[in-house]
Amino acid sequence: MEDTRLSLREIASRAAAQAERDAIRLALHATRGNKSAAARLLSTDYKTLHLKVKQYGIPTGQFREY
Repeated sequence: MEDTRLSLREIASRAAAQAERDAIRLALHATRGNKSAAARLLSTDYKTLHLKVKQYGIPTGQFREY
């Protein structure tokens, strides 16, 4: 049987990552996929946001309106 226990630190880390993903998705939705504007909303720089989008595998094209 596999041990599925998690430490409080791991639980907190996962929750923080999920909150970060959610915040990025909301900012991208609010800016229709504009990463520069989303970065400003999140008080971060474009490069950091770009790396996080890539890290979390968030497809930014889905937020654009045609």
